Amino acid sequence: MCVTLMRRWRTIPQKKGRESRVNRRKEFIVLSWAGLGIILLTLAFVWDGDSVQAQPVTHGFHAITPGISQDDKQTGETQLWFDILKHINDGYAHFKFYNVGPNPCSITDIYIQDGQLCSLLYIVDKDDPVGGPYGDPGVDFSIGATPGNLPDGQYADPPFTATKRFSSDSDPPIQPNGIEAGEWLEAVYSIDPSKTVYDIDAEIDAGLLRIGYHVQSFDDGKSAAFVNNTEGIPEPTTALLLGLGGLALLKKYKKYKNKC
Repeated sequence: MCVTLMRRWRTIPQKKGRESRVNRRKEFIVLSWAGLGIILLTLAFVWDGDSVQAQPVTHGFHAITPGISQDDKQTGETQLWFDILKHINDGYAHFKFYNVGPNPCSITDIYIQDGQLCSLLYIVDKDDPVGGPYGDPGVDFSIGATPGNLPDGQYADPPFTATKRFSSDSDPPIQPNGIEAGEWLEAVYSIDPSKTVYDIDAEIDAGLLRIGYHVQSFDDGKSAAFVNNTEGIPEPTTALLLGLGGLALLKKYKKYKNKC
């Protein structure tokens, strides 16, 4: 459709004089807005439609441990995130847990409560098999977590009760093999065959499926628990696509203006 619009602009009858330039400029502006509309519609389709792979949904965390210092609270709430990598109708939910840094802290236990997940199939970390997929070389986790429930989980609202078969934790040495600043971990879960990853998203947004992190080795040496926020935010790719689309239209307009 975009190609058709550009062909339409190129085939506008060439009139002479100022009136011709004004008319062509108006036509180009109309077509540019139409092209931007197509970009927005495409993004909406990718975000909510049945595309092959949609953009990730990103969630942050809030502290639940009482008495946590303001510095540790701020570090956790600005650095700890997770994405759901959306693969439509493949029977799996791909989670990416990460710590963006730069302040010191290490995610050493990951807990999940309820939802339509069926089982934790495998973890992508430094123990990857030959041929991959390859994880972060600084992260080493195993399925199952000790303790069995999120520390301080009783202070969540409502209290956090982990589903044991979904949990994982870092292998000894605990803190170095956790998800430290700048590191990440992927985990792949099977889901109910009658559900899609969008159902998982909806459960997270409704607070029916929750993620808990136990985080150690803050700058003051203390640890704390965090539970995910229910509201997700757009993955940066969405804004990037919009920006690139606008820059492309602006570049084409300047090129045309110089020719007039």
